Amino acid sequence: MFGKPEHEQIVAINDRNLAAKSQLSRFSEVCARSLQLVPLGSAGGFSGGAIWRVETEDRRYALRLWPRETTMSRLSFVHSLQRQWREANLKFIPSLFTTKEGDSFAKSALGFWELAEWMPGEPPDPGAISPPQLDAVVAALAAIHNATRSTATLDTSPGLGQRLEMLTRWQATDFAQIERQIEQVGWPEFAARARETLALFPHLASPIRDELSAAAKAPLPLQECLRDIHSDHIFLTGAFVTGVIDFGAVRRESCAGDLARLCGSLFENDRTGWDDFLTRYERHRPLLPAERRAIATFDRSAALLTGLQWIEWIAVEKRSFPQPEVVLNRLDISLRRMRFLLK
Repeated sequence: MFGKPEHEQIVAINDRNLAAKSQLSRFSEVCARSLQLVPLGSAGGFSGGAIWRVETEDRRYALRLWPRETTMSRLSFVHSLQRQWREANLKFIPSLFTTKEGDSFAKSALGFWELAEWMPGEPPDPGAISPPQLDAVVAALAAIHNATRSTATLDTSPGLGQRLEMLTRWQATDFAQIERQIEQVGWPEFAARARETLALFPHLASPIRDELSAAAKAPLPLQECLRDIHSDHIFLTGAFVTGVIDFGAVRRESCAGDLARLCGSLFENDRTGWDDFLTRYERHRPLLPAERRAIATFDRSAALLTGLQWIEWIAVEKRSFPQPEVVLNRLDISLRRMRFLLK
């Protein structure tokens, strides 16, 4: 159900591991050092890239192979933002190390490679995050937003517009055909969750489409945002944020999208937790009324569309994902959110 035969996957993994060892020789920081390379696969991500932990006698690094579709201009933009955040004294943003030629990435037949600082700490436990830890997470996200605030311009949200298009497309979709494609995957656990997602969708689609239609027309301050910030991408050591990782989705967007994504991953349907987080955030960066409304729309539309996105990837596009249990967990969360919206 997950694509290539096992022996082909093993060959591909071995080829990437050999390529990773070769690419390390191109980075000045580690090229002359004795090191050990520990493959981490996708490290829980779904982008199609790969990550290795590089261990030397006194330091660790993160070597990343970016997804094949990543372009040089795209990666240059991402790295320029990382440098901007570091220059704003955000030490929880990983430093990037350069090649012998002075570039922040190396290119091979497999794609682009980067070598970054290994960030210490562990992701917060959403069910047991302490008030000091919550303060630290809030302050870190607000600091990231404030560091690029000077670039903000008023415009409509690209993300809300894309969600409106996706919802409209799904309302016109032949669900009988989708259900046949779901069965063809041959994954009963996925099929059960996918069928429930399709069953719930018509009950929620029209009101959320109306909400998106209005929100997608409203001008909002747009600036460089993370766009894929959730609890797994934030590392804590005690009550301090010691790492924020994964910048593959950064683009100009409303900060409301980041707030909705992070609060959704931390609190799901706990509105008290949401309100507490946003109150703490506004101590660092006040929110406009339009941003407050957009946060709710980002969240409600994500609750509706996330499961459909997984169905599209797996049943329609036949994409492969290396961690089936993580996929099922994401679908379970999506279903909990959808059921809550129906109450």
